[in-house]
Amino acid sequence: MGIERLVQLDTNVDDLDPRVLPHVIDRLLDIGAVDAWITPIVMKKGRAAFTVSALAAQEYADAVRDVLFLETSTIGIRTTEVERHSLDRRTSVVHVDGHAIAVKLAERDGTVVNRSVEWDDVAGVAAATGRPAKDVLAAAAALARELS
Repeated sequence: MGIERLVQLDTNVDDLDPRVLPHVIDRLLDIGAVDAWITPIVMKKGRAAFTVSALAAQEYADAVRDVLFLETSTIGIRTTEVERHSLDRRTSVVHVDGHAIAVKLAERDGTVVNRSVEWDDVAGVAAATGRPAKDVLAAAAALARELS
């Protein structure tokens, strides 16, 4: 398990077309944020808004700020130092109908505690086989439970 010292940058926007937000997330991740997300909120006077958040190493904080200022309508950004505790990770593969699907495995003290099937692979297998994605996902998840 690893511990990282990171910064969390947050800004609230209430006057931005929400169709822009996926682009903002992509840009934040592209410039070095280790995670980025959007949270719907309600601001004063009942205004619907969003908090745009990014988690980054200190050396990427300025680049994250640049993206937030340039790609959103914000005029202010909050920065908080945080610790992130993360599990050790590795990737394995399961096969559904002869097609490979990646599975992310998270370990704590050498024991697998979480398994996550790669959605893009599931969608690809569903398209290739004509099976519903929900069925491919269920099959892959069942196989993933057997991984250690």
